[in-house]
Amino acid sequence: MITVTLLGAGPAATTDAHGASPIVHPCAATSVCVVEYNTSVGAGNVNDLFWIENVSAQACALRGYVRTVYVGNYGYKRAKVARALVVAQADSLGRNGNDVGGVKRGVKIPMVTLVPRTGRASFWIYGTDIQVGSPPPRCIISFKMLVWLPGSASAISVNPMRSNGFFWCGGIAVHPIVPGVSGSDPSMPLRSDGGWASCGMNATSRSRGSEN
Repeated sequence: MITVTLLGAGPAATTDAHGASPIVHPCAATSVCVVEYNTSVGAGNVNDLFWIENVSAQACALRGYVRTVYVGNYGYKRAKVARALVVAQADSLGRNGNDVGGVKRGVKIPMVTLVPRTGRASFWIYGTDIQVGSPPPRCIISFKMLVWLPGSASAISVNPMRSNGFFWCGGIAVHPIVPGVSGSDPSMPLRSDGGWASCGMNATSRSRGSEN
């Protein structure tokens, strides 16, 4: 059993003592939803794109990297009993070989402000789904990912796209949260085969094994 602590309501934008521009507080787990938008797989490389949407009535801000825990089992077959898995995470600016998105070298990790109800940000996670090296890395299969926003003590549960799971062999590289929906700063065009429904609904599936 995994316990997820939810702390209070979403943060509000307040005005400083001098009546200047509103102060936008960090996004809380209760003020956003996180969904997997697309998966790009090829030659053992896996790139997962996630969208973050503000579902609250107040603006909020994000800067930095999420933290993740995958729930499932080790190996390639799904087991009846799922548990929290150990998957090493490295923070990466991205754009480093086979990974997609991230922040261009020389560009600072941005502060992302999400407007009420519709504001969106995004990030990529990169890894591999094949065993390479000696000794070979341990693989996992998961159908639930827990995500902690920067500075948050509360987790958000994220399901994979329909008919997919989260498959990793070895560690993962998490890219920083950036404005918009491409997971890249500067922004880049998205592939047309992804899918976004709405918060609480899975995106359309893309078969694993397709090329980048």
